[in-house]
Amino acid sequence: MKKDREPGYVPTGLDLYRTISVRTLIAYLVLALGGGLWAYLASGEPALWGFLIGVGIAGTAMGLTLAVMILTEKNPKINDMAVMLGGYLLKIVVLFVVFVSLQGYAFLADMALLLGFVSAIVVSLAIDTFTIATTRA
Repeated sequence: MKKDREPGYVPTGLDLYRTISVRTLIAYLVLALGGGLWAYLASGEPALWGFLIGVGIAGTAMGLTLAVMILTEKNPKINDMAVMLGGYLLKIVVLFVVFVSLQGYAFLADMALLLGFVSAIVVSLAIDTFTIATTRA
């Protein structure tokens, strides 16, 4: 069996998910620090809290997606897709409720919340794409 980083090595799904989760966690920490500082300097404390909460919501959503993918890795493909679709639909409803319930609070800036959420999603998609492209090459 070939070891990691040797030519011809093909990672398992679990190896791929583990790599993605570690890289995403590190990127979210960097994003929270850098973006939080930028938000604070640009608009003060409400922007800081909004940005950090946005990154946290996105991190939770992506973590749940990763957990579902890890749990369903060994299942037949039809079950896998059904669980993934159900998970996405449930997350959409929960995210809608969370975002609606957070509107109007004075301790956070709504635009910073949106920017934190969107930037975390973009970072996560970039990491997923990069990781899959480099491990399958």
